[in-house]
Amino acid sequence: MQFNKIIGQNDIKEHLIDTVKSKRISHAQLFLGPEGSGSLPLAIAYAQYILCSNKLDSDSCGNCPSCLKVQKLSHPDLHFSFPIHLLKSTRTSDDVFLEWKKQFETSIYFGLQDWYRTLGNDNKQGTIGTDESQKIVKKISLKSFEGGYKILIMWMPEQMNNQAANKLLKIIEEPPKNTLFILVSENQENIISTILSRTQLIKIPRLKEKELSDHLVKSESLSLEEAETYAHLAEGNVSLAISLMSDKEAASFNLDNFIKWMRLCYTRNVGETIDWVDSISGAGREAQKNFIVFALGMFRQSIVGHYADTDLVILTTAQRQFLDKFSPFINHKNIVVLTEVLNDAHYHLERNANPKILFLDVSLKVYAYLKRK
Repeated sequence: MQFNKIIGQNDIKEHLIDTVKSKRISHAQLFLGPEGSGSLPLAIAYAQYILCSNKLDSDSCGNCPSCLKVQKLSHPDLHFSFPIHLLKSTRTSDDVFLEWKKQFETSIYFGLQDWYRTLGNDNKQGTIGTDESQKIVKKISLKSFEGGYKILIMWMPEQMNNQAANKLLKIIEEPPKNTLFILVSENQENIISTILSRTQLIKIPRLKEKELSDHLVKSESLSLEEAETYAHLAEGNVSLAISLMSDKEAASFNLDNFIKWMRLCYTRNVGETIDWVDSISGAGREAQKNFIVFALGMFRQSIVGHYADTDLVILTTAQRQFLDKFSPFINHKNIVVLTEVLNDAHYHLERNANPKILFLDVSLKVYAYLKRK
C-alpha cells in the first residue's frame, strides 16, 4: 500500500514520512479517525514505507521485495490483529487471515459491519481476546525475519476485552528493539486507559467532501453531481459512500423506518410505536446502529436547512421530500437533546442493550422533545 493510493490526508502522510526520515518513530502509536477516513490504509502505507528497502522522498518504491510482500499482506515482519467472532475453530486473527485478505481485495476502505459480513455474520460483534494477546506477545518476542522493524497493526483496539489488553501492557510499554505497535481506532473512549496512555496519538481527520467526490468521479465513474451528493450524505466516509451507492435496500430501510418513526413520535401513538419497536428490534444489531446514524444525519440536515442556504444541503429526492415537511419540527431548542438521546442509544447498542427496551425508551423521549418550540 503506497501513500499515493490513499485519498487526501496529505498533512498526515507528510508527518508520517518525516518520522521515518528523522528517525523519530514512536514505538506505540494510536491512529484515531472516523470510519472511512483512511486510518487503516494509512497505517499499512506507513508500515510499507518503514519496511521499504528503496524509499523515495515522498513514498515507498512499491517495487522492492518488501513492498511487494506488504501489498500482498504477506510480509513476515508485518502482523495484523483485528476483531473476530470467537468460535471453537477461530480464536485468533490468524485463523481468519484469508478472509482478512479477501476484505482488502474488495476495498481498502471498510467498516466493522463490512468486516463482520465477510466473516459471515454482520449482526454479531467481534472481539480481540486473550488467545490473540498471547499470540501477539509470542510474535513480537521473536527476532525480525528480515532484520528490520517488526510491526503490529491492531485494527479496532476498542473491541479488545480487558483481559486481553492487560496481557499486552508490558510489551507495549517495553517492546523489543525496532518494534512498532500501530493501533487503529475510531473511538478512544472505549480503549482501556492503561493501553491508551502508552501510545502517541495521531488524529486522522474526516475527509473533505471535495476529496471524496473527486475520488468517486474517478473511481466509480459518477457524474460530478452524483459524486457530490454521495460525498455529502456520507460526510467524508468512503465506506459509507460506497455502501450508499451499492446498497439501495439498506438506504430504503433507513428512510422508511425514520419517516414512520417520526410520524408516530409526533402523534404519540403508543400502540403503533410498540409495533414499530418490535419490528426494528428484529433487524439485527448492526442494522439498528446504522439506522441510528442515519437518524442523526437526518436531524443534522433538518437543522442546517434552517440556518444555511438549502442548496448547500444535498439530499436524495426522497429525503428532500420528507425533510421539507419534517424540518420545521427540529430547531435550536431540541436539536441538542435529540442528538444526545440518539448518541446514547448508539452507545448502548454497542454494549448489547436490549433493543426493545432501548428503542421504546428513546421513542418516549422523542415524544417529549419533538414538539419543543
